[in-house]
Amino acid sequence: MRVAYGVVLRPDAETSRSLVELSHVVGDGHEPLMLLGDDAPPHVSVLHVEEAADRTADLAAAVARHRGRTFPARIIGLLYSVVPPGDYYVPTGGYYFGLEMIRSPELDAVHREFLSLGHRPLGLVGPDYRPHITLGVTAVPPSLPPLSRVPTGVISLTMAGGAVGPFGTFPNLVE
Repeated sequence: MRVAYGVVLRPDAETSRSLVELSHVVGDGHEPLMLLGDDAPPHVSVLHVEEAADRTADLAAAVARHRGRTFPARIIGLLYSVVPPGDYYVPTGGYYFGLEMIRSPELDAVHREFLSLGHRPLGLVGPDYRPHITLGVTAVPPSLPPLSRVPTGVISLTMAGGAVGPFGTFPNLVE
């Protein structure tokens, strides 16, 4: 049986709370398909893979080696994008909104480290890797929040891993 497994970087609890609030400010009332919350915590993906269930132990071990390490990520800004039907994460299509991050040497290095483990990757990888925090996906165009609510600067992230849920969420992350 094949499973989708992901390695992600998580912001601290206070930052996560503010990102969940922002997700709802933008997406509530716009036929949300996915908004941040308990089963969809904010995260920057390092790598998602599709693999036989019994072949993800090395990913979990690699995540464990990074426990306690902090990864800085600089926010570029808020991006809105149309997702066409047939997308792996949003099969019905919709409207993505999220925070884009600078692809720093540190984020790139950890992405390449996990990519080098040789699993079948999902999504944008290698030269197409685009660090971001998905705030939500809606069926109709989402609203623009007050720009003062959009975070700026550097956020600190720590590593976690787990099974990928609907819309690229992580209902059961192991931190």
